[in-house]
Amino acid sequence: MVLLRHISVALTAAVTAVGAALFVAVNLLYKRRVWTPEDYYVFKEEEVEQRERQVLVLGLDGAGKSSVLQGLSGADSKRCCRPTRGFNFIRLHTPVCQLDVLEIGGGEDLRVYWTDFLRRTHILVYVVDSSDRSRLPVAKDELHRLLRVDTQLPVVILGNKQDKPNAVSVPELRDALSLGSVADQRKLFLLSLQLGSVGATAACSLQSLQDLLLKLA
Repeated sequence: MVLLRHISVALTAAVTAVGAALFVAVNLLYKRRVWTPEDYYVFKEEEVEQRERQVLVLGLDGAGKSSVLQGLSGADSKRCCRPTRGFNFIRLHTPVCQLDVLEIGGGEDLRVYWTDFLRRTHILVYVVDSSDRSRLPVAKDELHRLLRVDTQLPVVILGNKQDKPNAVSVPELRDALSLGSVADQRKLFLLSLQLGSVGATAACSLQSLQDLLLKLA
């Protein structure tokens, strides 16, 4: 038994020594390796992937989600858009990061799939039609359903169509959506948006949105 124990100890020591030698050899080889351009581009691609941020744009049908994407992409945000039946996607290249912005349609038949996209999202943008007072309770219920799924996800709420005569004010919208009940430690922002306006007002609204997205990214 004593002999077997000595043999076992010797084998363990030998395996450890071989492992240590291999570790040293690999490290020396790694340090002496001449990196090729292909290796460089692989590392650059990994860096780019790390800077990608996914932005999910949700909201009831007719809230103006597609107009938001058009405005962010530099297209005419006042151009008439049909309700999105599936999804829209744009990619924004900025000095800070790459923003992949995905919009999912807001029809009642599509809302059941919204939560499936939250797991791969870094920022949620929720668009509300401020002028559609009758549907604000529905917009509130859908928003809070999303908030319960992921309690850490930063959320930007856009009170769209503020230029409409019957639009609720930002404080009224805050109350209508029951934002006061959301935990204080959550990153939640409420912005007004006037994509139907012309000139500096609409541009300022979109710039404020993009600036906030980059800060959250």
